[in-house]
Amino acid sequence: MRQAQQRTAREPGANPRLPSRYHLITPTDWYRIPLRSNDDRARSVRALVDRTYPSRDEHAGRRRELQGMLSAMVDSAADRNGIELYLSTQAVLGFPVPCSLLVTVEPEDPGQPVRLPGDMVADGLRDKYGDGAQVTTLTLPSGPAVRCRRQETTEDTRDLGQPADRPNTVLDLYLPVPDFAAWMVLTFSTPMPELADAQVELFDAIAATLRWS
Repeated sequence: MRQAQQRTAREPGANPRLPSRYHLITPTDWYRIPLRSNDDRARSVRALVDRTYPSRDEHAGRRRELQGMLSAMVDSAADRNGIELYLSTQAVLGFPVPCSLLVTVEPEDPGQPVRLPGDMVADGLRDKYGDGAQVTTLTLPSGPAVRCRRQETTEDTRDLGQPADRPNTVLDLYLPVPDFAAWMVLTFSTPMPELADAQVELFDAIAATLRWS
């Protein structure tokens, strides 16, 4: 794990009423892609493609395929009010261990000037995802939070060839932004059910490192 740089929420297109900075510790082999700027997003995708397939001639086909997949992924994340996306580049015994973290902010609702209590958010998640979701309220070092572990198969994952009988394990952490009615959401995901419990332990540990400043 490493200490990430201070992240700014006031990038182009960001809600100016959100606090300017937060700290998050992620593993050293997780690659960060900023989402608020189109140029930064494209530059980060190109850098990851170059790092994965350095030879432009030998790996031309694979580079195009990876570039297209990553571009679609980050564009979708940006459309979901994403601030930044982390992708694991970890491999164990030569096999990749895929997982991701999307950091989003649900903006303040002008019609709801007071943030909903965590218990109400938890009840809403239970209604939304049903009995298959494990929803709890808890207290992290950054403050109160709502935790939701669930499984899902999305159109994006189906397009990538993921079988419907092997859904992603998803962990959502809803964190109230201090002094605002907005929520920050950390959405972790892994497509490997065999490693899901171990990965969720890691996800919880990362979420516990978040600090506001």
